[in-house]
Amino acid sequence: MASAEPPRTPTKHQVRSPGSLYPGIVPLLEAAPVQPRLRRLYPFTSYFALLFSSSTSYPWSVEAGSIEPLYNGRFKICRRSPFAVIGEVETAEEAVALVRELLPTGPEPVSTTSSDEHV
Repeated sequence: MASAEPPRTPTKHQVRSPGSLYPGIVPLLEAAPVQPRLRRLYPFTSYFALLFSSSTSYPWSVEAGSIEPLYNGRFKICRRSPFAVIGEVETAEEAVALVRELLPTGPEPVSTTSSDEHV
């Protein structure tokens, strides 16, 4: 007689979005390059959110804010420093337009070296 496997503890993503592979990230990755200022930055994900860095390696140099896809299909935009929830929008296009507005003036082009490699 085979023993039953103990139940697995669900991940945060499985609890928040059961049956969904990774909600909302693909539409964000498709919408972001349409914005010229975001296209200059390196997109990366962390804790189910999309962020933009002026560095392509760790430690990230995060610019602007983050976009988190929500279980209901909407997107939450947060400012990084000082942290604040900016709002929620319906579409990925609206989300990337809003995070673009959080960019500092004249962000640097993407650097392929980490900040500790600079002289």
